[in-house]
Amino acid sequence: MNSGPERDTDDPLIGRLLDGRYRIGDRIARGGMAGVYEAVDVRLDRTVAVKVMHPGLGDDGDFAERFVREAKHAARLSHPNVVAVYDQGEERGTVFLVMEYVPGHTLRDVIRQQAPMPPLKALSLIEPVLAALAAAHQAGLIHRDIKPENVLIPDAPGGVPKVADFGLAKAISADTQHTATGGVLIGTVSYLAPELVVDGRADTRADVYAAGVVLFELLTGKKPHEGESPIQVAYKHVHEDVPPPSSIVTSTEPELRIPAYLDALVARATARDREHRAADARVLLHQVRRVRQALADGVLDDPELVADLAPPAVTAQQEAQFHEDTTPDPLGSQRPAAATTTAVAAAVAADPARAHVEATTTFDRS
Repeated sequence: MNSGPERDTDDPLIGRLLDGRYRIGDRIARGGMAGVYEAVDVRLDRTVAVKVMHPGLGDDGDFAERFVREAKHAARLSHPNVVAVYDQGEERGTVFLVMEYVPGHTLRDVIRQQAPMPPLKALSLIEPVLAALAAAHQAGLIHRDIKPENVLIPDAPGGVPKVADFGLAKAISADTQHTATGGVLIGTVSYLAPELVVDGRADTRADVYAAGVVLFELLTGKKPHEGESPIQVAYKHVHEDVPPPSSIVTSTEPELRIPAYLDALVARATARDREHRAADARVLLHQVRRVRQALADGVLDDPELVADLAPPAVTAQQEAQFHEDTTPDPLGSQRPAAATTTAVAAAVAADPARAHVEATTTFDRS
């Protein structure tokens, strides 16, 4: 993913008047499926962001149809913490999506510069993300790719964080939604819920898991699971609990101290068994506000709050049931079962250093 506006004199889109309305300017982000450009809506005389599918992808009728359908889902959302979707169209094979332009930086920049950060600061940053997800879940949508790169922080004073890239958003049906399409696992490996790795199914609790991982990263400055390859990272999400943030942050500074009830909050949000997580972002948002209030009141020890937030204890039998889709390696280690391997196979081609599957463009301006 490239970052920041860039001038590419060989890019035929730059300077083009798309659909007779959008004058394309510098590219501000790039991904495996699309690029995002700063543009001017000449009809309304306003700056917008235009996401354009890479050449050739628009020729895939199924993919283009899905792009249009999911753009319509995203356009249903109207919330101050969600990047607005204005328009969608196609011109001579160029499929595009027009969105609100948010000049600024991403939550990834904040993590690099400020994490580990005081718990109150971390909660103040995750709360607008959860507010956006709560609105989406209320509207029957799941985001499916929550990560710091998809949270935009406006440069303008008083600007509110906004969640971007609802282009992957999926309408919630009676069944949970498959997120693996054509062998490509949609999402980012570092934030994938275990069930996405195992069978490629997502519901609101997958967004809860990803938000919990982001909170862990804000508190610690580290990702909970790392490895030499994306598959290793994905597999750890299935087999290893997210560690308590307090086990990572050992600072004696009072403002950085992580109370047991905040560890419990992270554990609940990132429980490997989705039945043990908050049902959706609305519930997690309520839990975050309870914890934030306790911190603001100076409460550092609250056993009752810990008991309320901590996920249920997992028995050995439940753990065995949870891992029934894995097979033992002849050398004594564990490896994914065939279904799991298929789901994450696309990760092998991803950049191991970034450890993510590029399924769409994100606003990485870091």
